[in-house]
Amino acid sequence: MNFIHQIRRSIEGDSASDVFLSMMLAVTVIAASAHLIFIFLFDSAGVPWMARANMVSVLMYVLTAWLLKQGHNMTALTFVVLEIILHAITAVVVIGWGSGFHYYIILIIPVAVLSSLHKPAFKAVFATGVGVLYLLLDHGFRQAVPIDALNPALLSSLHYFNLASTLMILGLLSMVYYRLVVRADARLRHQACTDPLTQLRNRRFAMEVAQHEAAVYQRGGRPLVLVLGDIDHFKQVNDRFGHEMGDTALKAVAQVLRNGVREVDHVARWGGEEFLMLLPATDVAEALRVSERLRGDVERLDLAQNGQPVPLTITLGISLLAQDETVEQALARADRAMYSGKQDGRNRVVLAEKP
Repeated sequence: MNFIHQIRRSIEGDSASDVFLSMMLAVTVIAASAHLIFIFLFDSAGVPWMARANMVSVLMYVLTAWLLKQGHNMTALTFVVLEIILHAITAVVVIGWGSGFHYYIILIIPVAVLSSLHKPAFKAVFATGVGVLYLLLDHGFRQAVPIDALNPALLSSLHYFNLASTLMILGLLSMVYYRLVVRADARLRHQACTDPLTQLRNRRFAMEVAQHEAAVYQRGGRPLVLVLGDIDHFKQVNDRFGHEMGDTALKAVAQVLRNGVREVDHVARWGGEEFLMLLPATDVAEALRVSERLRGDVERLDLAQNGQPVPLTITLGISLLAQDETVEQALARADRAMYSGKQDGRNRVVLAEKP
């Protein structure tokens, strides 16, 4: 079942085109397997026309799978559509409408809509055309007498087999589409709240979390500590070593901060070379201990360019959210504490004054 694993990997990836093409590969495997069964079934039922038609269909699906593997996606999709339509018409004419082969024509509509290979206008026209074709076939052949009348029991079995196959493929299409929508939504949410450089949460998300934690505290819940940090002399790092090294430094500091706190804590890039940490259920003593450890971890970062070390330190300001104090007020106190640490020589942790 390698094609199923390929679909799962593609769905978990970023490309909708890859997902669609993997889904098409799965459809070709399912269809080819069904047509192999039909070859033996029609041969034993004494309908050689349909047995030979299914041989051709198997060969077409093998060719389609090869075309997909080679990247000839449009040609492969055209082959699938032609095979479905021609095979359905042949089956309806030879063994009758009751065989259920016409159901496969309906599958062309969702496949066309989900296709990443065509523009929306073409999809709409094509899907409408397929719908009209199906209605014309229904009108012309529902009551028509087939060329080879099958045993009623065999005809009924064919009908339900084809109906079940159609529903299975529709289920596959629905599953792929649902997973695409869910992953696209999750990706958009992640992008909306994530800093693209450091992969930390961004300022907007941090404020939302801080407001939520503040509301919990004001209702008698757990306390909240805010830690605002700023990399010392960061402009000199950019001027001396270049902006690429500056980006490397930001990512390195971000990793130190993220790895140095608990899962329940939040670390965000506040802006530029500033970072904000939200430490819920933390008292002042613990916040000072954690902040001092993080300060030391940043100082011990081993960054170099062309054999020349890139020194990095950070100054941190800490404030404990007070009763009836807003997040903005607590942040302002943390900012003043951090600025005080900058004036006193940088590379230090400073506790903000009480409000």
